[in-house]
Amino acid sequence: MTYDLIIIGAGVVGGAVARRLSRYDLSILCLEKEVDVCCGTSKANTGIIHSPSLVPVRTLKAAMTVAGASKFPRLSEELGFDYQKTGALVLGFSKDDESVMEKYIAAGIENYRSAGAEPPEYRIIRGGELRREEPSVNSRVVSALYAPDAGRIIPYEYGIALWENAVENGVRLELGQCVSGLEALDEDEWIVRTTEKEYRARYVVNAAGHGSPAIGRAAGFPDCLIQRVKGQYLILDRNKGPEINHILFQVPQAGQKNKGKGILVTRTVYGNIMIGPDARWQDDDTDTSTDTEALRKVVEGALASVAELNPVECIKTFAGVRPKPESGDFIIESERNFINLCGIESPGLTSSPAIAADVEIRLANMGMKFEACENYQPRRSPIVKQVLSLLPDELKKRIDADSGTEERLICRCEQVPEKRILDAISRGIPVTTIDGVKRRTRAGQGRCQGGFCGSRVRSLLAGKLGIPDDAVTQRGAEAPLDRVTAAEIRRLYKK
Repeated sequence: MTYDLIIIGAGVVGGAVARRLSRYDLSILCLEKEVDVCCGTSKANTGIIHSPSLVPVRTLKAAMTVAGASKFPRLSEELGFDYQKTGALVLGFSKDDESVMEKYIAAGIENYRSAGAEPPEYRIIRGGELRREEPSVNSRVVSALYAPDAGRIIPYEYGIALWENAVENGVRLELGQCVSGLEALDEDEWIVRTTEKEYRARYVVNAAGHGSPAIGRAAGFPDCLIQRVKGQYLILDRNKGPEINHILFQVPQAGQKNKGKGILVTRTVYGNIMIGPDARWQDDDTDTSTDTEALRKVVEGALASVAELNPVECIKTFAGVRPKPESGDFIIESERNFINLCGIESPGLTSSPAIAADVEIRLANMGMKFEACENYQPRRSPIVKQVLSLLPDELKKRIDADSGTEERLICRCEQVPEKRILDAISRGIPVTTIDGVKRRTRAGQGRCQGGFCGSRVRSLLAGKLGIPDDAVTQRGAEAPLDRVTAAEIRRLYKK
């Protein structure tokens, strides 16, 4: 068949496009090379819904950030993922840093007004007000820009929610299909070839993340000069450590102008402290290893913001690789029924709903007809409906319960019920790996990182897939990750 639209790439941007267009009576196919959705940059980032004050003015990024950030309250309510509008503080360590904060304020005001929106009240706070807002902030911090419009989500929970809802509304998702070639036909159709199959579509959207430049070139677009930047992070034990109320950035110090706003410190939606990232340029977009030297610098930077942080509470290190376009801005271009999305770096997560809206407009301008789908369902039930905190006796009882019983828990650290996992793997997207279960349910996200529940998840998944336990993999065909372990971090910092 000839599809109305093929989307290449099942990350958050592709998911936002798929979900938005699933409102219409269209045949839509997505091709994704990995065994699950949101396996690249979409899962390994800070999860911050950025303030437009921290985005350069007169850029596509700025317009998309303003428009995209405003959509998250409604998206959260419809799709059942948690969005917390905490606000951000950009910390300054000298009086001179306040001149940078003033520039951020001016940028935020201009970005909102350029988009026809009213800016929030940005202000610089000091002294007692700063300590009341953020009691644990380092005594070296003398002032901070307060940006009330910043927030946080779990990025892969958002992405999975988009894709589940899109699939429920009729989008076809083909996993494990790596695009290997494109051909434009005279009759305004495209052939999209994978290593296994060939597909046809009237329109194509390239949302392939790190693979976008090569696919764009194959479609006839100019080469996009994209660098790759790896950022490394540490995750600390949930609900431990000092009080942290906001997302904490830093005014860039000397020698760090091209490395963003210093090391971020925040709590995640579920209460873990997350610190990072650093910034290292590299050629390989698949290298998400971590190393001790970089993580030491991440810890050093985080302690400058919050001196009470204790890296001994680390439970995990991870890294993500983001595309860095030479232009410094998103690349969104369209021609011959093809939309090319390249260099969607931070704040790409924040911008994803607005990018999807822009794609719809471009498709309409190229001639796509939109008729509303009568059966469109905008709502999706959350997977994590409740975070349990059982007392030890009840916890043991439920851990030891028989499989198939209502009360049985699979994961001890995060107290994940078996029924949550069964729900997660029955929602229309094939879930075949332990990491796929982990991202959806939090089983394996706790202190032991799956040491207890990994085998239980494997057995449960194998039973549902009808395969032997040892045929269930951690993350598909992906090579084992070379990561500094939490035990190594604890040895480094144990007093």
